[in-house]
Amino acid sequence: MDKSQLRKSLREKIAALTLEDKKEQSKKVLERLKKCELPKGSVCVYKALPSEVNTDGIIEYFLEDRQVYLPVVEGEDIMLVRIDEDTEYEKGAWNISEPIGERLKPEEVNPALTVTPLLGADESLMRLGKGKGFYDRYFQKVNTYKIGIAFREQLVKEVPCDIWDKRLDMLLLPDRIIKK
Repeated sequence: MDKSQLRKSLREKIAALTLEDKKEQSKKVLERLKKCELPKGSVCVYKALPSEVNTDGIIEYFLEDRQVYLPVVEGEDIMLVRIDEDTEYEKGAWNISEPIGERLKPEEVNPALTVTPLLGADESLMRLGKGKGFYDRYFQKVNTYKIGIAFREQLVKEVPCDIWDKRLDMLLLPDRIIKK
């Protein structure tokens, strides 16, 4: 199966999940994350779409004792905005909620840890993104610990990969953790 076929199949699987199942799986992913030993330092984490593992609890958890940055799309690249409890948001590219604030280049921040969106991943920690390449370009600019978070339905047998694709360092699922 090529990447476009796999993306289509995964979108269908995710669309079939109930809201309750997404909430329950998101809660379990957060519980697992809280028990992980992770690199110290700043964190980049995205604001999830309804089709993704909810990241609101993850953002709140990291805000307790870390600098937290959210990505914003600028042209073909990701810029980072530092957030706190008072940050205001606006709808950005693809209707994603983006923080309002100073935009920094990823290499200016160089987050110790990046919670990474994905459509799918395999046990070898290859990640299948949505196909726009934003995180592929981001990972070329920063040395960061890459954590993927996913519903159990997003774990696949094999993700086809290209030379520029980077492996995750960790994949958090509701019922297991896969690490390098």
